[in-house]
Amino acid sequence: MAEVDLRAGVYDGSSFEQLRLWGDDILLRVVDAGEVQVVEFRSEDREGPPPHVHPWHEVEYVIEGEVEFLVGGAWVRGGPGTVQLLPAGEAHSVRVPEGAARVLMVTVGPPYDGFARDSAALDAAAEGYPSPADLLAVAARHGLRLA
Repeated sequence: MAEVDLRAGVYDGSSFEQLRLWGDDILLRVVDAGEVQVVEFRSEDREGPPPHVHPWHEVEYVIEGEVEFLVGGAWVRGGPGTVQLLPAGEAHSVRVPEGAARVLMVTVGPPYDGFARDSAALDAAAEGYPSPADLLAVAARHGLRLA
């Protein structure tokens, strides 16, 4: 079994970094515990990102609302308590078909937070949406690519 760099700790729920990314609120709850990061996102995104892959493993847990996950080429809808497991390199997407949703995401492997920060900075600097070339450049820097 491969070892994971995970540092023991207890994290105060009131302490986090908040980013705004394409209309979503991203709360970086734990980003300094080794290869494991804990992120909460709040979304009303009806389309979601295009199918993509990345170098970290991902577990997503629906806290509130309804979410649709694209895995294996099919959309699967789930409400509170639904869990999606994604090995690194698995093509996927996620969207919120109606209302709002809160999802807890745990990543294992290369860090997610750098991608989130760089994407949020690009989003904040753009008038409207960033150019596809700029988005692809940020994604490539962090090992993401379209599937």
